[in-house]
Amino acid sequence: MLKVYDAENLLDAQLVHDELRAGGMQAAIKGQYLTGAAGELPPTGVVTVWITAPQHEARARALIEEFEASRRSEPVALYCGSCGEWVEGNFSRCWNCSSWIDPDRG
Repeated sequence: MLKVYDAENLLDAQLVHDELRAGGMQAAIKGQYLTGAAGELPPTGVVTVWITAPQHEARARALIEEFEASRRSEPVALYCGSCGEWVEGNFSRCWNCSSWIDPDRG
């Protein structure tokens, strides 16, 4: 097994794990049960994500980099076709009229 990611917390580890699995790789999270022992200190370097096939390292790191880049980018504002309001891209319904927003038409 090969470590490919040091997570800041268990949630980040799970998201990266899921991305790797969606990319067709076998992955595992280690250290998830140790976070409770850290107390109030951040458990940096405790929770890690590993892949079982070291030959997939380059692909795994590319997926992780792409995933982290998508988390840093700001969501795009979307236009509500029903009432004409602009809605932040992380919402699926218009705040003004409650219509569903179609991100393909934004």
